[in-house]
Amino acid sequence: MRRRGSVAPAASRGEGVAPAAGRARAVPTSLERIEWVIGLDGEPVRRNLLITQTYHDLSAALAHALGPENANWCTFATWASRTAGRFVREDEVPHGFRLLLGRFEPVQVTLARVNAVLSRDGKAEGDSLLDVVHDVVQDVAALVTAGNLAVFGELAPVFSRALEALAASRDTTALDALADSLAPGPSDAAGQALLGSALRHYGVARVEADPRRKAALMLLANGQVGLHEQIRLQPFIAGSIDAPIRDAVAEALQGAGRGLPAPLAREVHALVGRLLHPVADGTARLWEEFSTRELMTLSLPGGNLVLGRDLPAPRGAPLYPTLLDPIAEAEATELLAQYGADRPNAAGSAAVDWAHLPDRMRYILQLFRSRQCDGGLLTGPFTAEQHEALLDGRAVHGRL
Repeated sequence: MRRRGSVAPAASRGEGVAPAAGRARAVPTSLERIEWVIGLDGEPVRRNLLITQTYHDLSAALAHALGPENANWCTFATWASRTAGRFVREDEVPHGFRLLLGRFEPVQVTLARVNAVLSRDGKAEGDSLLDVVHDVVQDVAALVTAGNLAVFGELAPVFSRALEALAASRDTTALDALADSLAPGPSDAAGQALLGSALRHYGVARVEADPRRKAALMLLANGQVGLHEQIRLQPFIAGSIDAPIRDAVAEALQGAGRGLPAPLAREVHALVGRLLHPVADGTARLWEEFSTRELMTLSLPGGNLVLGRDLPAPRGAPLYPTLLDPIAEAEATELLAQYGADRPNAAGSAAVDWAHLPDRMRYILQLFRSRQCDGGLLTGPFTAEQHEALLDGRAVHGRL
């Protein structure tokens, strides 16, 4: 058995031969490399890890081009992608919730009583209820994976092209042509106007001499990309948190007596009728608590952030860095104010409902402002050994 925290190469999982090594060794921020990562359909675990690594590579290259004193959007995306990997690796989330549900007393009682009735007919129900829930949670993991891939597939190529444009020109308009090439219109109508605006602000920030205004322009650009990203993720996030756990449990219980002789069927149906609602409601409540904890915990180099709680200040530092308190750019202040993220402290920053876009953005914008000057975020997400194994398609061990 493979130990927890390791990723097996494709061949050992029967998923086909790994793509050509040349693609893995292409320039980390190149379109060729990004297209190769996107194409790893048969290796979702490895692909997620490579998405995380590619975001870091883009972040490091952008830090070199724009200045390392301010994190860019790819910096934050690195850690968000690494956190999302929990839903992909080793079936951890479905397994974790199944164990939690198995210890939930109403479910234990219901299974025991239904099974006791069924055993009189020689028909064992087993853990079918838990299996149904497990399948739903696996669907949630697939949604998280799909959302991460969709955002990467759109934004990584844009930032790859941005690096090429920044290398070709030192002018403030270096990214204007790229911005003009993006799809017009709002993000919720398949447009990329927010991305175009963000690129222009990155271009201006690059040559801005005033460090306070540069930091504000970077925050504005990061926030605009973040808003575009979250609009794109909305259906994936809403589907993850609002998973039909209750309906799946109810359907499984209601079907428990099918095919039984009439007396036993009536007994099972009466039992289910009495236990259905507390079990289905309790399971849905457990999922809401579990998914909120899993989906709303962001792992950063400085520790974990629980997104359902107010944003804590970085250890040994104020909540907001000096360069961003106050913010020296009216448009950046306006963006924060639109989502209630312009408060002088973190009170009320907690995302009460992560499926609600304004709640998410309030927290995300304050997070961006608070951690934008944290150099620790630029560290790599994996060790050198893990990185090499990942590119080679070998098992990746250790904390991921």
